[in-house]
Amino acid sequence: MGNDEGTPNGLREGVRSGILASIERDAEHRGGRTARRLLAAGIVGVAGAIGAILLVSGHPFGHHPPWHVAFFSALWAGLLVVGFALAFLQVRTPSLPLARSASAAILGLGLAGICGAICPDPHFLQWWSATAAGGSITRVGGLALGALCFGLVATAVFGGVSAFLLLAERGHGAVRPMLPAAILLMLLAPGVALQSVGTSFPVFGAWLAGSACGAYIGVAGGIWARRRVSGG
Repeated sequence: MGNDEGTPNGLREGVRSGILASIERDAEHRGGRTARRLLAAGIVGVAGAIGAILLVSGHPFGHHPPWHVAFFSALWAGLLVVGFALAFLQVRTPSLPLARSASAAILGLGLAGICGAICPDPHFLQWWSATAAGGSITRVGGLALGALCFGLVATAVFGGVSAFLLLAERGHGAVRPMLPAAILLMLLAPGVALQSVGTSFPVFGAWLAGSACGAYIGVAGGIWARRRVSGG
């Protein structure tokens, strides 16, 4: 025998209230978690920015205008906070895995910072030009070609190692090289600009172009190598 009276109003209202309360509790939980992650991203981002400032603080700035270090340090700080926010909040879209790409780029920047800290010459191009390979390239094609090759080789190593460690997945979770390479280049660009001060715009442009190519080659190579090692 059918029920002609339908669902009682009290029952409908109770179900509705329960659903709304559950949604509200979930929103509060997610909001709190988001706030904690944003705070952590800000703290870690500022710490990373301080590390970047300490890295460049040993650079001899006698030939720089006073605002250079302040400007590039502030730019680095902003980029690092944004990068860590993307990583901590796991920001992603169906086509843009921003969180994983930012994590790999931050690791690549960290590797670059370690190499910069142990480099015997704070002017990286001078050190590169004094090596056998860098000196030969610079003598043949000038400082711009030397900067291009240095940027390509160095950034390929940073991008390759970070991609090998963080980006190798197959299927739906696979990451294309372009996005992490672009974020890595963005994080390295302030350092490239600061190191290029006192040279020329063609040297800066060549260094940046080499870094762009190296970032893509390194990230693509790192993903490919990890898949090969994993049997993919």
